Amino acid sequence: MPINFNIEDPIQGAWSLLQLTTDSTVKCAESAFARVKLTPQQFSVLAAIRNIGDPVLPTDVAKWLDRNTNTITLIIDRMEKDSLVERIRDLKDRRALRLVITPKGQRLYDQAVKPSRELPKAIFSALTEQELKSLILILDKIRQKTFEYRKIEDKVGDEESMKERKHELKTPPRKKKGTSSKK
Repeated sequence: MPINFNIEDPIQGAWSLLQLTTDSTVKCAESAFARVKLTPQQFSVLAAIRNIGDPVLPTDVAKWLDRNTNTITLIIDRMEKDSLVERIRDLKDRRALRLVITPKGQRLYDQAVKPSRELPKAIFSALTEQELKSLILILDKIRQKTFEYRKIEDKVGDEESMKERKHELKTPPRKKKGTSSKK
């Protein structure tokens, strides 16, 4: 059983409990995903790539996961070495690198979906449906307040701009008449 902290200041008590709960849920996730040979971070990156939709840039993943781009780049570097993802040059902007999931990455992602669903069910089974709804409302308020504190927006980009950008990146540039392409 965990140690019950008795902190008189309710704000400090809630803060400490939130931090300790976060740490404990991360350890549970690490254990669950280790069985399928992924880390929770790798699963999150794969989920982001699948959910953002093609094309996916590392900065999109960082925004989607609310992580620093440098941190995501390091995770992607390791994932590329492990053949879970590939970086592919973008058709429109040759400087940009899109992310795609490899067959191995897809296989491990598919295996990890089950524990990603079972773990929350097991943890939240301690709550009634009403308690769970209350928890969601409370956590959403706290999350919104953290975004206000950090002065950031709560989205990767609005849906229309994402669709527009996806269309631009999927369409290869047209060749000008009378020019030849170098390979």
